[in-house]
Amino acid sequence: MNPIFIVGHGLAGAILAHSLIDEGFKVYCTDAEIDHSASRVAAGLINPFIGPKLNIPQEFRDCIEANIIFFKKWEKLYGEKLFREETLLRVFSSEHQVIKWKELSDSSEYAKSFVSEKNLNQMGISGRWGAGETKSYRLDVGRFIEKSKQLLMSMDLWIEPREAEMSSKSKQTTIFAEGYNVANNSFFNWLPFAPAQGEILELQGPHFPAVSNGTWLLPHCDDKYLSGSTWKHTDLNSGPTLEGKSEIYRKLKFIPINQFREVDHFSGIRSGTKDRNPIIGRHPTHQNLFIFNGFGSRGSTTIKLSANHLINLLVRNVELPSHINLNRFMEYYRKISP
Repeated sequence: MNPIFIVGHGLAGAILAHSLIDEGFKVYCTDAEIDHSASRVAAGLINPFIGPKLNIPQEFRDCIEANIIFFKKWEKLYGEKLFREETLLRVFSSEHQVIKWKELSDSSEYAKSFVSEKNLNQMGISGRWGAGETKSYRLDVGRFIEKSKQLLMSMDLWIEPREAEMSSKSKQTTIFAEGYNVANNSFFNWLPFAPAQGEILELQGPHFPAVSNGTWLLPHCDDKYLSGSTWKHTDLNSGPTLEGKSEIYRKLKFIPINQFREVDHFSGIRSGTKDRNPIIGRHPTHQNLFIFNGFGSRGSTTIKLSANHLINLLVRNVELPSHINLNRFMEYYRKISP
């Protein structure tokens, strides 16, 4: 098999690179280390219940199974867990959510016990409607990307950006996994990406469980925690802002926030899409060029399964699922084509 060149080594590029290597491909990676990369500040929370309606994402079980299989190898390789199960307390904001949780408790393995307001108060958490103990997962995104680069370099599969040359005349199979920097990609910038900036705080404080009411507080290391995140679709390159910080603090009032102190403040730009699904597939004209992008805030959940789908296309000519296939946006390409 001919080598594959991957542009971008955030979470998407790293998982895809090693998935292809596991399939027997020789893969070369490069990364421009752009500012505000979402992968470098990602908390890695994988939550089965999304939004105020507590909806379970499409293919969630398949996503978890794909991640578990993939990261077991890394656990054996380095002797440390990069992907692990974690209990998350989901604090409810309405009676409707309580009713939905009771329904989920009968149908979903991810909805565990109900936690009463009294029990929440004993933990220092305010929650009039109680909370649901949720089976969630965490991926150590930063550690994985670091280990991935080390391994690729040791295998002589890493190319510095200045040495990488891209041309429409090249016949080399190339996959672009460059996050929000796709806006500068002349081959794929016609696609309807919708990037969003998110901000995260690193806090230090007393022992506390992983908890969320839509805004989360997650144990990070020692007595530190990560909390966030915000969404902003304008002024994406602003970096951390006072407005973002204030929003996070305001939404953390369900915990004794005065017992925590701020350690750091981060921001990153997520590569989202118009319909909130990834965009994956082959360029309509340049058959050797592919896109693997648009995972938004759910990259830790969906990237590995999406990589499996792309490999099925490359190796077995199996069509990509319609909800991630770039073909669903061909009308945009036709508008710019001569």
